[in-house]
Amino acid sequence: MKIINRIILICLLVIVVFVSAILINRYQALSPAGINTKSTVTSSVKFVSSTITADGTVTAQNIANLHFQTAGKLVYLPIKEGDKVSQGQTIASLDSYALQRQLTSALNIYRSTRDSFDQQVADSQNNYLQAQQYYPYNTYNAAGISGTAETNAINDVVKRIIDQNQANLDNSVINVELANYALQLSKLVSPINGIVTHEDVDVAGQNITSTTSFTVADPETMVFRANIPTEYIYYISEGSPVSLAIDGLDKKISGTVVKIYPAKVTLSTGQAVYQIDIQSDDLKKLAKFDLGGTAIIDTNAKHVALVPAWTVLSGKYIWIDNDGKPTLKKVTVGKVHGNEIEVIDGLSSGDKIITDPMVISAKKYQML
Repeated sequence: MKIINRIILICLLVIVVFVSAILINRYQALSPAGINTKSTVTSSVKFVSSTITADGTVTAQNIANLHFQTAGKLVYLPIKEGDKVSQGQTIASLDSYALQRQLTSALNIYRSTRDSFDQQVADSQNNYLQAQQYYPYNTYNAAGISGTAETNAINDVVKRIIDQNQANLDNSVINVELANYALQLSKLVSPINGIVTHEDVDVAGQNITSTTSFTVADPETMVFRANIPTEYIYYISEGSPVSLAIDGLDKKISGTVVKIYPAKVTLSTGQAVYQIDIQSDDLKKLAKFDLGGTAIIDTNAKHVALVPAWTVLSGKYIWIDNDGKPTLKKVTVGKVHGNEIEVIDGLSSGDKIITDPMVISAKKYQML
């Protein structure tokens, strides 16, 4: 029995020692002189880099992706990849024999309808229709029919006949226009001056679908289109200087940001990014379309830090760890980006922000 009591006593002593150790460590962590900077209590200040590196591709701002509206047999392909084309120049054509015959048929119907319409108008003007309608009515023998009513009835009949002929004529005109439009769609015409950079087919005589495409790009509008991560787009502006490293070129090219696209795009990797266009005279002289590369962009965020938004108190104070001693520091903040906020003044790269709310709530800190 004594042995059991001793065992119980030893167990109780072990538990007391263990709990005391935990409480002592916790007290030291919460005391002003005992912040454990190696734990998650603090976080180093993250400054926005003065430059941003982004991948991209050489492309054109003025680019046309063309394809036929319908499937058919390709009978004319005068242009190859790399050839120059002018605005309005035919790039490819489909077999249009059936379309031409349909247009001829529509024109014949229009001509016949037009002749009938003109004859109908001439007859009404010469009172032929009125005379044909006058006698069958036998209006002189009908009670209550006067000469004026008789004339109105005849005029109404003539009006309806002319209106029906006008509708038939309008329909024939529409059919001609549709047949002519279908014939025009059998040709692909370049809407811009440029270079053919892509063709899905390279020889005529084969059947193609409406998905067969051709691409024309204007080399005068050549740019490097860079993909910018969402968190960095705020620190780039039009006019920002850029250094371009293009695949295959020995030296870097200087350029300038000329356009920032307003909406995000999703890359094939699944990453959502914003895109910017970088223009350079050297790019037009030395680069080729579809070449990859890297852009090193100067940002407008000099000495800007990003910190968790909740750590900024009253919009102007942040708790930092000053050699193990919590200190309240005054800062100037900028824009909010999601869960983070800009600090544009008041922090240095060596500062460590206290990120443990339990430490901050201890209320045992000195203030500047």
